[in-house]
Amino acid sequence: MSALKIFILLVFIAIITSPCQGLPTYSISCCTRLAKRIPKNMLKHVTKVRSQKKDGICSLRAIVLYVENKQRCMDPKNKVLQLWLKENKHL
Repeated sequence: MSALKIFILLVFIAIITSPCQGLPTYSISCCTRLAKRIPKNMLKHVTKVRSQKKDGICSLRAIVLYVENKQRCMDPKNKVLQLWLKENKHL
């Protein structure tokens, strides 16, 4: 086998076995439904908060609350939630 064929084979193997670069390594999770009401006592168990934008990926604007490693999709217009977010900016 010629050196050129060996080189091409090695490059091919390197391309196949290397992880794809430039592609996201995380999965995107979008809220598809929003809760209008907040269950009693849920807010004191929230460990993380993130905002979901209405863009090309997700079709709804939402506030995502993480409670016991589960996502709770909330309506950002909820007055109780808005007040709680102002009081808990550290999350």
